[in-house]
Amino acid sequence: MIVAENVTKEYKMGEVIVRALAGVSIKIEEGDFVVIVGPSGSGKSTLMHILGALDKPTAGKVLIDGEDISEMDDWELAMLRRKKIGFIFQNFNLIPTLNALENVVIPTEPLPGDKTKYDQRGIELLKMLGLGDRLLHKPSELSGGQRQRVSIARSLINNPEVIFADEPTGNLDTVTGNHIVEIMRKLNKEEKKTFVIVTHDQSLLDYANKQVFIRDGKIEKQTKKKIIKN
Repeated sequence: MIVAENVTKEYKMGEVIVRALAGVSIKIEEGDFVVIVGPSGSGKSTLMHILGALDKPTAGKVLIDGEDISEMDDWELAMLRRKKIGFIFQNFNLIPTLNALENVVIPTEPLPGDKTKYDQRGIELLKMLGLGDRLLHKPSELSGGQRQRVSIARSLINNPEVIFADEPTGNLDTVTGNHIVEIMRKLNKEEKKTFVIVTHDQSLLDYANKQVFIRDGKIEKQTKKKIIKN
């Protein structure tokens, strides 16, 4: 599904070149539940942005379903993300003036077709995630765990092939965070969604079938295993 080959990413900060990734290679296969672990500044979020077509590598190659993202323009990348990729963020990234349902369907706004269809899918997703009674609540009226479930529903609205989650439990207590990861594992198992999670929390490795350890912009180790927690 996604293949990164010898990916390097550099940023220019004044006269200094900062290398965030240094020759990273990784393969994400359909149905994987990947957890990428590394300390702050290790390059894990940069790697997620590149694998998710939010950014392009300085050198190396990233193929998504066989297409090289370095050869795509911004419009083609946007269309690729819209069709195939969903995102979940640590800070939820919900619009405070919109209610839960409106936040879920916001990625469909530029799309043609019957808006009622998208609203109905949003309602179904929120109900599936236990928020059927919170459709009209704004983010300020929801708990952290509920807001993260809204962001999960939003990531699913366009029925993507793969979902990237950047520190999805970072702003949640341990119990709520574990519940959120269990929801993602259920979607992985029952809806056949591929997940890629980047985190500093090594406890999430127990949920993964593919574990990736990154430090100083380099992958130290990759392991594939049976999932411990279901």
